[in-house]
Amino acid sequence: MPDRERRRAIGVFAAAAIAFLLALFSPLPIAGATAAHAGPAELGFCGGDDWEPSIAAGSSGHVYVLITHYQGNTACDPASGRHDARIMIQVSGDGGKTFGPPRVVANAPGGIAYPSQADPAIAVNQANGAVYVSFLAYGLSGGHTDVYVAKSTDSGRSFTAVKVNSHDCKNCDHPKILASGRDVYVAYSQATNHFISLSTDAGRSFTETDVLRQGVVGFAEGGVLDAHGNAWFTWADSRASSCKGVPAVDYRVSKTLAGTAKTRFADVATGDQGPACPFKPKCGFSFFGPQDDIGIDAAGTLYLVWQQGQHPGTRGSPPVVNLSRCSSGCTSGSSWSFAGRVDDKNASGCAGSACYALFPAIAGGSRGQIHVTWFDDRNGAPINHRNGWNVWYRTSTDGGARWTTPGRRMSAYMPAESQSRRAGFLFPYGDYMRIELNPNCGGKPVMVWGEGHDWKGGPSAPGHVNYRSLC
Repeated sequence: MPDRERRRAIGVFAAAAIAFLLALFSPLPIAGATAAHAGPAELGFCGGDDWEPSIAAGSSGHVYVLITHYQGNTACDPASGRHDARIMIQVSGDGGKTFGPPRVVANAPGGIAYPSQADPAIAVNQANGAVYVSFLAYGLSGGHTDVYVAKSTDSGRSFTAVKVNSHDCKNCDHPKILASGRDVYVAYSQATNHFISLSTDAGRSFTETDVLRQGVVGFAEGGVLDAHGNAWFTWADSRASSCKGVPAVDYRVSKTLAGTAKTRFADVATGDQGPACPFKPKCGFSFFGPQDDIGIDAAGTLYLVWQQGQHPGTRGSPPVVNLSRCSSGCTSGSSWSFAGRVDDKNASGCAGSACYALFPAIAGGSRGQIHVTWFDDRNGAPINHRNGWNVWYRTSTDGGARWTTPGRRMSAYMPAESQSRRAGFLFPYGDYMRIELNPNCGGKPVMVWGEGHDWKGGPSAPGHVNYRSLC
């Protein structure tokens, strides 16, 4: 999120100068990262500072991972100090087994040298392989923020970026992107305004429409396409500017008719105020606050995963992850049904049920099949939410009525990463992760997430992006 323009404290300016000098004489590494089936692999830079990744897979053997890169620890690798606050892409041409080095997507989108970029999302047009990356560009003056889409027709080797917001976007946030045929949809928000920007010419130009004014601070969180090319997005909309209250957030799902900006919304659930961040000064806006994500299976059933306190009606109650689903008439809230709880954070550890289950992500497969990931800190010792974090995964073949196994730990001890411990990493780095089904290996999941020391990061405590394939 843009409010992560935080750090740059004492010592960072000196580090930046050293990094600049090193960059003048040091080539960018060309070695790719190997993704072992047995466990996670590090992407980004060995010195960080990388967070909030996104992932997409194409049917031609390509897997794409985006990272938001900030200046990292150059002692590990001089390249870690370059490309501060830039969206970067790593590409696999062998179905996600190995990845090439990170490359900047668009250093000066629209010919403008924005100081910062953030919030990347990615979509692949499965018909022709075109890659679309949405992101925020900001920092020129006040809270002015632009939303861009960069398109690649050469498997991520080069990009052309266009601005998609036509109004003066003050603090626009959380763009999410979908691509179908010549239609490209970008959902994002500005305070109470919910925008859909639509391209019907394969990303060359966009038309922005304010499709809803409701709530106080809106966030687009995820999106899926149905078999008819309709675009479905999920939103977590704060009722107050502080995202506090009981409830604090309305979880909404929107449907945009294929090739148009005509959009309808359904109110599906609500979420209460999340717990406070354990660091001082505070983390970003409502960092542990309510979040949701959307998936769709081959039969067209929609699934919403969403956070709620384990004691509904209590502010700051330890979060859990719930599931709702809908098979028809999904623009009506009454067509959605509660399916149950997803996480099993209490299966081990989690003394007093005090641990948190956060930041869910979901992908749908064949009829009734869903794959879900989340962060939780059940392994914390003590459970102070500053250690023992891991990524967990579950799958269901009957729409979440039952789960095939207990939660499986996807993250692992990474000795080369300073935030990693045997029980887990110290803190989630960024407030979302992503999961995608990889068509290059029978639709099995691949996933990416960020691990950190704290919310702040920086060269002395860099975060890292890790990737895991279940192919």
